[in-house]
Amino acid sequence: MVGQPFLIKASYLLSFEMNLQASNGFRHLFTIKICKKSLARAQKIALMLFCMPKRSLIIGLIAFTSLLGNRLVIAGDEVISTQTAPVPEQQGTVMTGDSSEKTKFYTISASLREGYDDNIFTAKSHKVDSFTTDFSPTILLDFPMDSSDFSLRYTFDVTYFENRPGDQFDLNHEFVARYNHAFSERYNLDVREQFHYYTEPGLMDSTGTLFRNGAYIDNLSSVEFTAKWTPLVGSVTTYTNNVVAYQDSAIAIEQNNMQNTVNQDINFAILPTYSLVFGGIFDNVSYESISRGYTNYTGNVGVDWQTTPSLVIGFRGGGTITDGQNVGTSSSPYASLTANWRLGQRSSLDFNYVHNVVNTDVIAAVGQEADRVTSKFKYDITPSISAHLEGIFTHSDYTAKLILPGTVPSFTEDVLAVDAGLDYHFNKNFDFDMGYTFTNVSSQLAFREYTRDQVYLGVRGTY
Repeated sequence: MVGQPFLIKASYLLSFEMNLQASNGFRHLFTIKICKKSLARAQKIALMLFCMPKRSLIIGLIAFTSLLGNRLVIAGDEVISTQTAPVPEQQGTVMTGDSSEKTKFYTISASLREGYDDNIFTAKSHKVDSFTTDFSPTILLDFPMDSSDFSLRYTFDVTYFENRPGDQFDLNHEFVARYNHAFSERYNLDVREQFHYYTEPGLMDSTGTLFRNGAYIDNLSSVEFTAKWTPLVGSVTTYTNNVVAYQDSAIAIEQNNMQNTVNQDINFAILPTYSLVFGGIFDNVSYESISRGYTNYTGNVGVDWQTTPSLVIGFRGGGTITDGQNVGTSSSPYASLTANWRLGQRSSLDFNYVHNVVNTDVIAAVGQEADRVTSKFKYDITPSISAHLEGIFTHSDYTAKLILPGTVPSFTEDVLAVDAGLDYHFNKNFDFDMGYTFTNVSSQLAFREYTRDQVYLGVRGTY
């Protein structure tokens, strides 16, 4: 989907993925290639689609794909991954330029969706529902080299709400860039930039608030260096910077923040399929206008186990010292469990659990001690039909050690978001998708609770 590593993120309703498996081990999106001459015509048609009344959009998309004619082809595994954060199927150095002979210089894609949202304002009561129409074109540029790869992707998304008072359009933008360089088989550098301008809450990525609070910027930058110092000793060093900034000044005062994280892992191969890992994490969150951030110091030890060529399991355990602004210093346990399973050629499962102190949108707290579970499952029912199920569940404890004095008592909160859907490859020219998204926030602070149901049906043209 269009997010953190899967994304789905231009809003989690606006997914435009059809996972394909390439020989280089990356997941790929369904994309379309267009020649320069057709690109000019495509731009004109896209403008026409934006100006059309809602009932004419589907006809407009068909005209759009027809005009491009046979100059468009299915790029399939000939293009680089256009996911926000492409992840190798197994750990290790990946030389993204190795498949450069078949990589296209540029690709474009587009989707059109009709949907229904029963709570467009994420309200606890007096819900407002609406039918929606979404149009989302994407362009990707890829510059492969012998041992490097540089890629850019831009996605524009417009969503029309049939029954929303005031402005009925949401405009979203996503820009993603990645540079990967393999110095040798032992040393690899991976640099990524992800800029998002969204209106939907980023529950699937645990970004921003849990509610619709107007447009906001979410900018995530990361640098990762992987080294294999000896046949038995390796390391992974990662730096991440995340900035969240809301357009509404009242929300910005409470929520605008910056997070800086440094993660250092050192691994020792003790058996052919086992590695002992020692790690440390430094994590700092600071707010632009109010004093409620924190600094985490985490130490952990664990094991990575490749049980089979298709299943990798990782476990970490340790502790965290949290230095919270205006609340003092406290300690808490740290634990994480990951599993990446390729169930043959037709399905895959990614699972992650972590217990740690993390950021929060509750202005009375510096953070939350959370148990967070994320999972993604994909299954190819037939060569033409595939299903996906993705979800995130967070149980949060807001204890006295993390709550600002004189504000609110200790409380707990549960957040659940699930997306399930089907993709149908009708023929070489058309694909269809449908899905359902469920969101539920249950909190002892009753005013924060809400539920939300969303459904969608979409078409992709692939002439």
